Amino acid sequence: MRTPLAVLNLLHEKGRTLTAVAGTSFAVILVLMQLGFFTSVLKTARIVYDGLDFDVVLTSIKYRQMLKTGFFDRRRLVEARRLPEVADVVPASLALQLYRNPETGIKRSILVLGVDPRRSYVNVVRPEQLRDVMQTDRVLMDVLSRPEYGPRYPGLKSQIGDNTVEIVGLFELGCGFGADGTVVTSETNFTRYFPQRTPEQISLGLVHLREGADREAAAARLREIMPPDIVVKTREQFILDEEYYWVVKTSVGVIFGLGVAVAVLVGIAIVYQVLSADIAKRMPEYATLKAMGYAPSYLTNVILTQSAIIGVVGFIPGWLISWILYRVTQAQAHIPMNMGLLMPTAVFITSVSMCCAAGLASLRKVHTAAPADLFA
Repeated sequence: MRTPLAVLNLLHEKGRTLTAVAGTSFAVILVLMQLGFFTSVLKTARIVYDGLDFDVVLTSIKYRQMLKTGFFDRRRLVEARRLPEVADVVPASLALQLYRNPETGIKRSILVLGVDPRRSYVNVVRPEQLRDVMQTDRVLMDVLSRPEYGPRYPGLKSQIGDNTVEIVGLFELGCGFGADGTVVTSETNFTRYFPQRTPEQISLGLVHLREGADREAAAARLREIMPPDIVVKTREQFILDEEYYWVVKTSVGVIFGLGVAVAVLVGIAIVYQVLSADIAKRMPEYATLKAMGYAPSYLTNVILTQSAIIGVVGFIPGWLISWILYRVTQAQAHIPMNMGLLMPTAVFITSVSMCCAAGLASLRKVHTAAPADLFA
């Protein structure tokens, strides 16, 4: 049985080994946190639309993303209802308006969603709650809105824009990078909070198809009858485009994507420095092994084994700390942070691969070792 040289090397220099493990753990934490934020961008990009029930959506040609929807004439909904596969089309409007914290008086932008309370497809709100917002200046508030909005409970009065409003109910949706909080109200109240918009101007047309109808085919037929100023998309394409906007066209996704790359490079650099220093110190030993007839492949295996052990051991504390940070971030920032199983598995493989890459980069010194180095 061969002596586990890689393990003995790591145990002999405990301080250097701990440095490598700590560096790997730090890199794992960085990668997991950046990936967590990156995936939360995807989740929050669609979080409002996940709360709406629709198969196909109509938007203005000026639509860019949730906070820049543009608007179009609601008469287009009448045209869409003529298709036999369309069961119903309901209007919805979205825009940001200032909300006053009832305790501090500080105003902060909040997303206002205006719907038809009589036939709305808002999944996160109960039908009886929607009936309550039919009255003037009544709203439902997302209980997961950021704490900066102050207290929220039925009966609380505050202010949206220049209007005094009363919170008549709560729901759970969650905030995102575009909006820190959400309120749902009727179309009539929405127009009161945005006087520059007329009742005929809406942001979205939510199309509900009849059972068994094909979404792609229905969307294609709607495109044929809609004028050029209307864009028709299936639910899947609409949400995919929203995610693409936040990940690719804004700096948010780019920053977190680069953060992952930087974290991996930091981990490689730390492990490389530790392994290089260890190899330099053990150069006479490696030269002796070569003089005894050990093949270069054996020395390569020793270094890669050391690297893999560092990657495995370093992953464990990094994963545990990241899991705690996920919980804290979700509780404090109210953004979805879910690690799942696929992400840590991928990062585990990345951790081991990262350390092995650093080991491979250090191998040149091993292969240049010669018996003469014993006397250097």
